[in-house]
Amino acid sequence: MNEFHKSRRKRPDLQSAEQFIQNGFGGGMRSEDYVSVQERKERLIFLAAELKTKLKQHLPRTRSIELVILKCHLLLEYMLDQYIDLVAPTEGVVDAERFTFKQKESLAHMLGFPADPCFFPSADLLNSIRNGVAHTLTLDRQKIDKLILINSEDPVGAKGLNDTQRSSALKNITKFMCWQLLGAIEAKHEVEWITETNRCEQVK
Repeated sequence: MNEFHKSRRKRPDLQSAEQFIQNGFGGGMRSEDYVSVQERKERLIFLAAELKTKLKQHLPRTRSIELVILKCHLLLEYMLDQYIDLVAPTEGVVDAERFTFKQKESLAHMLGFPADPCFFPSADLLNSIRNGVAHTLTLDRQKIDKLILINSEDPVGAKGLNDTQRSSALKNITKFMCWQLLGAIEAKHEVEWITETNRCEQVK
């Protein structure tokens, strides 16, 4: 989590309910539990620089396609976390709840990630490929080639690739998907910022 992240109260739990029953007050949401527009803007500026650094540092220059797959999956999951945390109106509990990658995809979809025809199918394929490598040490090149194909502007050039070419393509696809997520966050905050500015002007 970046330096702009502030520790916020978690959502009410059983202890909160018991406290409310006993004392007539509890740990419901307060205005400070919501993330201000200004804080989101500051965190978003930091995230753009952080993503650029992470992509440069963590997409390996290696001949191991298995390592490339694991790194690509981690980077995409990181950006799904950021999307959820920065788009949801309250602070998320992504880490605490231990959501699966697939569940994070669903959360991003429910929070309004644009209906790109290739994004979620690509994420599903990458997740499946990664699970094969991580859990059974199997590398499904057919799925890798399918992932590359649906993200290629040149279907003919996407066929007959060797593992070096596959690795390069996977890294490019992952970069594009991560920047897609950042762009979607920025678009949502641009609308939110305009709405907030208009609201403040009306109050004046």
